[in-house]
Amino acid sequence: MGNRISTGSDAFDDFLNGGYEYDTVSTIYGPAGSGKTNFCLLCLKKVVESGKKVIYIDTEGSYSIDRFKQICDDYDDILKNVLFLKPTSFLEQRNTFAKLKKSVNDKIGLIIVDTISTFYRLEVGKNKEIYEVSRIFGGQLSNLVEITRKHNIPILVTSQVYSKMENNDDVRIVGGDVIKYSSKCLIELKKFKTKRAAIIRKHRSIPEGKEFIFRIVNNGIEEEEK
Repeated sequence: MGNRISTGSDAFDDFLNGGYEYDTVSTIYGPAGSGKTNFCLLCLKKVVESGKKVIYIDTEGSYSIDRFKQICDDYDDILKNVLFLKPTSFLEQRNTFAKLKKSVNDKIGLIIVDTISTFYRLEVGKNKEIYEVSRIFGGQLSNLVEITRKHNIPILVTSQVYSKMENNDDVRIVGGDVIKYSSKCLIELKKFKTKRAAIIRKHRSIPEGKEFIFRIVNNGIEEEEK
C-alpha cells in the first residue's frame, strides 16, 4: 500500500495490512528477548534497499552487528546508509529528538528509537518529581509525532515492560499513557518457550487483539501456525 512501508517480513506485512503507516509513531513493546530489535533491523534493511536512509537511535546497545549480518548478506552496503545516534542520558535523548526536528529531510525513510523508555525509566527511579519527568518525556514524544506528521517519515520505537509484583500477568508498557497517546500503532510482543506472539493493542484499521504467531530464525522472523 502506498501509505505504508514494509516491515521487512512479507507475513508481517500481511498481518499489518501492508506494513507500518507513514504518518505515525509505531511502538513495539515486550520483555527482553521477545524480538523487538529484530523487527527494527528487518525494517531498516527494507527501507535502505528501497533507496532511503535510516536514522537509528540506540539507547541501550541493543543493536548487534553479528545479528544484522545474519539478517542481511550485504550489510556493509546497507550500513553506509544508516546514521547511528547513541544518547547516554535522558537529557541527551531530549536534545537528540529536538535536533532531529530541524535536520530531517526527504532522504530519510525511517527513524528508529530502540529503546525509547530506557532513560525515562532510570530518571523516574532517581527523581521524586515524577510528573516533571513524565512532562519532559511527553515533550520528547511530541517531537517525534511532529516529525512523522510534518515530514511523513515513519517512526518505529520499542519500549520495555513491567508487571506489578502482586500480578505478574498484568504486563504494562514502560512510559504508560505518554507512549499510548503518542502512538497510533501499539504492538505487544509475548515470549513463550518455542515461539512468540505479536498482538495488536492499538491501531487505526486493525482490530485490537489480532495475533501474529512467529519464531525468530537466522534471517529474521518466520510465521507459525497457531
